[in-house]
Amino acid sequence: MAKGWRRDFRFVWAGETASLVGTQVYQLAMPLTAVLTLDATPGQLGLLGALTFAPYLVLGLPAGVLIDRWQRRGVLILSSLGQAVSIGAIPVLAALDRLTFGWLLAMACVAGTARVFFTIAYRSYLPAIVPPEHLTGANSRLTASESVAEIGGPGLGGALVQIVGAPFALLVDAVSYLASAVGVGAVRRREKPVEPDPAPLRSQVGQGFRFTFANPYLRATLGEAASYNICWQIVLTILALFAVRELDMSPGTLGVMLSIGAVGALLGAALTDRLAHRVGLGSTLIAAAVVGDLAPLLLPAAYKGMWAAPLFAVAFFIQGFGITACNVHTMTIRQMVTPEHLLGRTNAAYMFVALGVKPVGSLLGGWLGSQLGLRAALLIGTLGLLSTSLFLVLSPLRTVRDLNSLLPHRPGEPGEPEERAAVRTP
Repeated sequence: MAKGWRRDFRFVWAGETASLVGTQVYQLAMPLTAVLTLDATPGQLGLLGALTFAPYLVLGLPAGVLIDRWQRRGVLILSSLGQAVSIGAIPVLAALDRLTFGWLLAMACVAGTARVFFTIAYRSYLPAIVPPEHLTGANSRLTASESVAEIGGPGLGGALVQIVGAPFALLVDAVSYLASAVGVGAVRRREKPVEPDPAPLRSQVGQGFRFTFANPYLRATLGEAASYNICWQIVLTILALFAVRELDMSPGTLGVMLSIGAVGALLGAALTDRLAHRVGLGSTLIAAAVVGDLAPLLLPAAYKGMWAAPLFAVAFFIQGFGITACNVHTMTIRQMVTPEHLLGRTNAAYMFVALGVKPVGSLLGGWLGSQLGLRAALLIGTLGLLSTSLFLVLSPLRTVRDLNSLLPHRPGEPGEPEERAAVRTP
């Protein structure tokens, strides 16, 4: 691989970091736009969350096949611009006094569609510009950027919501996607020409599923991710409503609490590689998942008063540490065990399941909040998290010492000769 990979990675890293900050502002400002500007109900918040992630169910699988046929760099640029335009339309509509809940749903769905292509292409693009021995380090840096964004983004979002209003805070996210497009556009390295796969679309989609479910490591991490996302989406759907209406928390305070919690994520990203070298990859992965699953139980225990904010901060700090430490390794495992020519399809199949369940969690969270109350819905979501790490505990991952232990599961896959599989050995 060309020696200039570090320069290219820095441009991609810088653009992605900017978009991650914007995404954190979006995740706080979007539901607050619904709650504070449009007076949304729990059920409407559930519908908003469902339509945000519905494109993963509708387009995720064909998008993976198409991305394996296209140059991923171009997909990243176009999808970033699509998100910038759709999200930027919300403050414009608000300024014209034309923003309705219907428009909010439509823009969330358009942005979600662009995000499907961006997410799958991005995860498939990184191995094309980063040498295999540096993939874990690159993923750690990107995950650290997520943590930094989570530290500054919610606080920035909360402050902007209080100063300029929730719809106009979304301008930050729109601009951040423009920065992402510029960063990817500055990459010099070009991907290898794509050789079209003559197999039918259904067959190519099936390849991604077959590889994902046949590999014991991908099967375990996918089970953990999907079950976690359903439960956590129940929590996220009603969290802003719970904090604002039941705890009387201001948007600024909520943003600060989320930011404090994200410090734990930064710490997890910084230490997880070192911990894996000391105690083993599998043990680190499982321990991190368990810690991250336990912490959110503090959220439904918060009541209006001086202890609400500290409970939120502690819960998010510990959860951030655990889940981030877990995610760094699951991402690297997926990139290591998947043949390069199947990355798009496999990532699409993986995210079809892992992210495709989020609309279910959103609708369930809205329904539970409407029927049982916000606190009871939070409790159900956080209790559900406790079961998700069982997918990892009961899998072969518990005995994995390091990344080299994963390689025997990669050679011998259809169309992946032994010598090519060894190329990505760290």
